[in-house]
Amino acid sequence: MQPSLKADLIDEKSISGPYGRGSPGDAALIAMVNKDPASTDLSRRKSQFYGEVFAYREPNVTARDRVNRYSVIACEVKTNVIVRDEYTFLQDLSQHLSQRYQRPVSSIFITLRHSECVLFAGSFDSAYTITITALPSQLQPVTNKRNAAMIQTFMSELLGVTPDRGIIRFVGISEEYLATNGNTVQGEIDNLSKDSSEDTTDTKRSTPLRRGRSRKSSRPEKLNLQLERSRPVTSDKVASPASRGPPLPDMPREMTPLDKRAEKVQKMGRRKSFLALFSGNKPKIAV
Repeated sequence: MQPSLKADLIDEKSISGPYGRGSPGDAALIAMVNKDPASTDLSRRKSQFYGEVFAYREPNVTARDRVNRYSVIACEVKTNVIVRDEYTFLQDLSQHLSQRYQRPVSSIFITLRHSECVLFAGSFDSAYTITITALPSQLQPVTNKRNAAMIQTFMSELLGVTPDRGIIRFVGISEEYLATNGNTVQGEIDNLSKDSSEDTTDTKRSTPLRRGRSRKSSRPEKLNLQLERSRPVTSDKVASPASRGPPLPDMPREMTPLDKRAEKVQKMGRRKSFLALFSGNKPKIAV
């Protein structure tokens, strides 16, 4: 190696300092590993707070909307196709209807009649009929149009029957004529509305009154208090002497002999002091 090239390499090594830092991601990873429980709990609370604040809040719905959301969807299937696995067919169709009508599987009711004798368009080829019974709110024209295409596509995959060999009937039934669990849908709506109104009434009763009062309402009260204080006390409210304690004895009007003697001595002492004032002799004090 030439001496000049070797000198250049030595200079480059002396220019670059020692590399003691890791990559930018290493610092965050070390901070996460060495984080104490207090900071972890604080970050979790912050995430929960922002999650609750920015979470989607469902608007207030009526009792009718809540009942209709979980109302029963009845489906009846008739086909001339021989279904080998009835349980799998019913479970798959139940899941599909649950997705289509956006309700739990517990609200889907399906009956299956297969191996039927069906003649459609002058042919005994594979065909089916489906009758879906539900509340009118679940069978809107736009909803029926979309669900008809989706259900017949699913039936062609499940039974192997083309959509042109299938018929779907959407039958709407009013809330007064659809019942389950011993009560009609209308009755369930009425009960839920009654319970909601009672809960609202109880909440209003249990809510304490506001402590703050307006100035206008406090002025009459202050005025009434001042008037009551300025009123004279009536004789009815003054307690009688009998109610305070035993009666005091009457003061004697006539003087006793001791009182007369003391009064006489007092008069004599005054007379002697008056005479001594003019005579210049000091009065003798009796011991």
